Amino acid sequence: MNQLLTTIKKAFLTAGLVLMFSPALAQAESRPVVMPSAADDMVMNALTLMGVPYKFGGTSPEEGFDCSGLVQYIYRSISSITLPRTAAQMAQLAGRNVQTSELAIGDLIFFRLNNSARINHVAVYIGEDRFVHAPRTGRVISIDQLDNRYWMRYFVSARRLFTDDGHLNSVSAI
Repeated sequence: MNQLLTTIKKAFLTAGLVLMFSPALAQAESRPVVMPSAADDMVMNALTLMGVPYKFGGTSPEEGFDCSGLVQYIYRSISSITLPRTAAQMAQLAGRNVQTSELAIGDLIFFRLNNSARINHVAVYIGEDRFVHAPRTGRVISIDQLDNRYWMRYFVSARRLFTDDGHLNSVSAI
């Protein structure tokens, strides 16, 4: 938990600098630039959404979020990229699969809930074996532990959309 709090503190300190320099840096590149502090920004943005209700098809804090709407919103807060609308489509994005032991803040985590034949739930990894997601009708955006027996039972894969140099990979499907 201390590492998560440290991450949040860093995000507050760097958010001003990121906002100040992001437009100029983004114009200098031909593809969207994700600042090195983007992971911190993602966590901070996700934490501000805690308690927003789940709404099937929801894509905003005002109306509520479903899982993929929440992920779209978080990624849109750090780039101009619009991710696909469904968890299954997001699982097919360019990038690379990562093992749970190598998860980094901002990685997408995919699940198959309720014996579904396809991926039907997505979350954003926020560090310390935790992820933020919009769980289901009647619940609110929350943080859960990946090593929880329930979540590990339905876990399918994790995907990193960032390159090592801090750019967001092309969002085209693989």
